[in-house]
Amino acid sequence: MIYNLSRGFSAISHIIYGTLALIHPYYIEEFTRYGFSKQRVLIATLQLTAGLGMLLGFYKSKATLPSAAVLALMMTGALGTRIFIQDDLVSSLPAFAYMFINSFIFMKSIKARK
Repeated sequence: MIYNLSRGFSAISHIIYGTLALIHPYYIEEFTRYGFSKQRVLIATLQLTAGLGMLLGFYKSKATLPSAAVLALMMTGALGTRIFIQDDLVSSLPAFAYMFINSFIFMKSIKARK
């Protein structure tokens, strides 16, 4: 149950964030602050696609593993970026939480394949 809730939460969150990063001025400016303005569209598209892949995983279970892997790696990078630009702990917690959630999904997906 926790596994499926985590998958749904992660999928919806990343679909929303990926979409906002493509169109919302606040998030566009945030990518500039992170130093990734030129990579924003690529990052947002990857996040949106992996979120959709996570949803697809409810129907085609093989889609969950690569989607979770991509999102776990992206969130590890996001946490590293937050640390590098010296964001405070509160600002960095979402990246850490999503890194943890997606790593959990990834590990559970590996176990489910055995």
